[in-house]
Amino acid sequence: MKICMLASSYPRYAGDGAGSFVASLARSLVKLGHKVHVIAPYDPAVVSMEQEGVCVHRFRYAPTRNLHLAGHGRALQADRQMKASVPLLMPGFVLSATSRALTLHRREHFDCLHAHWAVPGAAIGGLVARLTRLPLVVSLHGSDVYVIERNGLYAAAARSAFRQAARVMACSSDLQQRAIAVGLEASRSVVVPYGVDPALYAAGDGRLMRAALGIPDTALVIGALGRLVHKKGFDRLIAALPDVIRQVPDVYAVIGGEGDLADALRAQARELGLGERVRFAGYIDWRSTLDFYAMCDCFVVPSVVDATGNVDGLPNVLLEAMASGCPIVASRVGGIPDVLMDGIHGLLVPPGDVQALGAALTRLAQDADRRRLGETARQLVITHYTWESIARQHEQIYRAAIGYRASIAGYQERSL
Repeated sequence: MKICMLASSYPRYAGDGAGSFVASLARSLVKLGHKVHVIAPYDPAVVSMEQEGVCVHRFRYAPTRNLHLAGHGRALQADRQMKASVPLLMPGFVLSATSRALTLHRREHFDCLHAHWAVPGAAIGGLVARLTRLPLVVSLHGSDVYVIERNGLYAAAARSAFRQAARVMACSSDLQQRAIAVGLEASRSVVVPYGVDPALYAAGDGRLMRAALGIPDTALVIGALGRLVHKKGFDRLIAALPDVIRQVPDVYAVIGGEGDLADALRAQARELGLGERVRFAGYIDWRSTLDFYAMCDCFVVPSVVDATGNVDGLPNVLLEAMASGCPIVASRVGGIPDVLMDGIHGLLVPPGDVQALGAALTRLAQDADRRRLGETARQLVITHYTWESIARQHEQIYRAAIGYRASIAGYQERSL
């Protein structure tokens, strides 16, 4: 098949985590023998790089280089509120992406159109599908559903695209139900999680990361990784650490990632007197995440529903940590309990419950046999969540969408 993907985030340079799951899916589909074109926005950080068989097409939509703010996770302030300039950029974004898709289709004759994110991807995909009669599938990822829950104009555009789509994929059952609540027909929806490459995450060397951060080889490390935004719950993790450190003297916490809350989280750690026991590692190149996970004696995903209602769909770091064999403590929220079974693949705690989070971390830190949870989680990933397996699920959905579109076209022709 020739597949055209529309994405508002796609890796801009080697090691970029923005849209890395879209890239992993596209590359996995290429390995299965399909031709994949990705249409993604320009960003000032874009450089020429090896795309492993994927044809990537960048489009510009703003008058100046630094005004390209609508993609790559830059549109929301701390994942809560749309930046003021972004709505003004949307007309140019939609027109440029649509024009590029139509031009490519005339040359490539695509079999299927796959739009990522309800807005702007699905809205653009719906428009392109109407103009070309291409079968459309849509993927929902998290913050896109949050946006349409709170903005009537974006919701209307998304609902129009949902009606056009043969299938709408959500990365978790929670996200699926939220999308249905804002107008997605249940019969068109399906849950398809993300994948991970277990072989890659078996190759990490934690000693490299410990040395870079100045952490002794004998110390216990609690790791967390992600954008520093409210829904990730890192403030709850920091609040839980004083009690953990009192009970497990030789423990360090390492929080990797960048974001709008970086200064506030560092200030919180200082106020709690955590000193050098909490390390903010800053930006972690996606290629170095395997060493980050290998460093961790346990990994924590403290996600919450933030004050405005935003929540993770299915954190990629969860699957990556599972593939690395990390013992995991995670919140029972969003798509996390779809994947992680409490007491079997890790420990689940109520989201936002600082006391429960601290108790679970202490329990794992004191458990000499904690690695058994990580090994069980890794085996689950190998069995059900490899990118090859997830790509094959997409392959089946594309074929069904093509058949669905053909049946509609045949019916319309007979009616005439």
